[in-house]
Amino acid sequence: MPNSARSLIAGFALSFVSAVAFLGHAPAAAAATPTVTPSAVFKERHSKVLELVKKRADPETLAKEVDQLLDYKALAEASLGGPARYANKCAPRCAEFEALLTKLIRENYLKRLRSDKKYELTIVGEEAKVGGDMRVITNIALTRDGKAEVVEVVYVMHAVGDTWKVEDIITDGVSLAKNYKFEFNKIIRDKGVDELILRLDNKLVELAKKN
Repeated sequence: MPNSARSLIAGFALSFVSAVAFLGHAPAAAAATPTVTPSAVFKERHSKVLELVKKRADPETLAKEVDQLLDYKALAEASLGGPARYANKCAPRCAEFEALLTKLIRENYLKRLRSDKKYELTIVGEEAKVGGDMRVITNIALTRDGKAEVVEVVYVMHAVGDTWKVEDIITDGVSLAKNYKFEFNKIIRDKGVDELILRLDNKLVELAKKN
């Protein structure tokens, strides 16, 4: 897959310095099953974010809308190998780690939407996964360097209360969750959680300078 295409939606990858991760999350406790389909929730939330980006909405308004789509807690746990390993991997700086990760996920998501002159998302369908998660399958039509591209992007969503939120993004068959999990754990194994937090913090500063 062309690097330019992957960087669009995958934007959270380690070209972006170990920023995010998805996958693996604690089962929701006896929550009501959402009455709206995951594809409908995704379309509504994503469309609102895209509309706000085009209108150049203020950062706080944008953040609130993106937060309705992404499950940051699940993402933070996934990035370190799942909820069973999370506390041991990030202690004693778990809260700081999660806060930085949340900001980076949000900012990079918005950055990618802002950076593309042409961006068309079509929902192809949805399918159930074992365990109750759902995959919302989309095609992204975009233009990079004057060339038209179409990328398949699958948003893996799980029920959170009475709605659905994104816990993984699969671009042309490549799971971001697995990539981030590998990168984060490698950094912690080699240099510790302090180094991981430092890199996330540095990346956040870098993104702020470019805005």
